[in-house]
Amino acid sequence: MNPFPHPVRAPRLAAWALALASLGLHGTASALPMGHYESWMLMLDSTPASRSFSANYAVAQTWAPGGTLRRWQEPVDHGASLLRESAGLSLTHRLHRWNLPHAQANLWLVGDAGQVRRAAGHGRTGGQGGYGSLAFMADYETTRVYFGGSIKALRGEDSLRHNVARLRTGFSFWEAEYEGIQPWLLVEAERTRYSAGSMREGTLFTPMLRFIHRRWFVELGVNREGGMFNLMFNH
Repeated sequence: MNPFPHPVRAPRLAAWALALASLGLHGTASALPMGHYESWMLMLDSTPASRSFSANYAVAQTWAPGGTLRRWQEPVDHGASLLRESAGLSLTHRLHRWNLPHAQANLWLVGDAGQVRRAAGHGRTGGQGGYGSLAFMADYETTRVYFGGSIKALRGEDSLRHNVARLRTGFSFWEAEYEGIQPWLLVEAERTRYSAGSMREGTLFTPMLRFIHRRWFVELGVNREGGMFNLMFNH
């Protein structure tokens, strides 16, 4: 009698092995935009001027469709701002990964598109239309050092135009096992260029603490505009 009535398929076995290997990679600083194969990634970001929630599901090792919700204050003339809200569908793709002897590096492409609404105010009428966003991301990490960067372009109706560039670097205080909590100290430099007519443009520096524990990822930081909070969970 065959003790295995249901044959184990090699691709399925390989997928499980990859998932277990991904869970075993502890102590890294990377805020990856998607999880391992057949897993959910939930992301929550909060700053004084914006809020966002995103979720995606890895249908393959390098592809993860999902959705995103955003709410932010759009700078306009003379330092005033208008509220914008958006809802869209997203697609995350890992372009390439380098598995080095003591490090890992990744290239990512993340896009989303949907509807955006602008509230009325400051002599401007409200409106609604479509938008599209595309971001290119890169990261390099060891168990003690992290470097990352991204460029993002957001375009939409009603002259919506954002260009955002970010650079991050930092180090871990100590190495931790998978069951332990590993703290990191990071510094981010962000430069945002808004739509024509905006009176606010410049580089924002944010020191932050990052805590990683198993599938949880938390960032706490502060800059001249106030505090920030990021949360990620991979399931």
